[in-house]
Formats: sequence, C-alpha cells, structure tokens
Amino acid sequence: MTARTGDRAEPPTRTQVIETLQRVDETCVHAGPARALVIGQSIRLALYLHGLDETEAVARALDLCGRLRAASPEFARFHITDFRLL
Repeated sequence: MTARTGDRAEPPTRTQVIETLQRVDETCVHAGPARALVIGQSIRLALYLHGLDETEAVARALDLCGRLRAASPEFARFHITDFRLL
C-alpha cells in the first residue's frame, strides 16, 4: 500500500500496522504471523494464506487490506498499489 502522492504525514509504524491488522482480522483468515515493512510512504504486508486456491487467496488478502484501510484514518490515506503471490 502506498500513500497518495505528496502525502507528508508520518506513516504508521510496523507495530501499528500489525496490531491494527490483528484487530480487524478477528477471524484469523491468515494462517501464520503477518509481517509488515514500512518504508517511507509505503507499507508492504506479507500474509501467509494456505488451503485456498489462488483466487480465494487474492480475494482474502485484498479484503484484509481494505479492512485495514477502513480501520483508522492513518491507513485510509493509503491505497493498494500491487500484490504478489509467492
């Protein structure tokens, strides 16, 4: 996720990202511990999803990112820019 161009607000910390993700993901749809990397105005998330086909995995990951964005104004200014399946 990346903040909008020209956004100068302080980004959330890695800990804030993980804590908020855990709060919005009360059903624990991801299988392992999530990882977050905050670099400048960019947030990178690694979610470990298993037992899903590729379409379901992408849908769940995008849903989690959407719920993260809706959870707090500090995340609402970010938008989903890309994702990768590993």
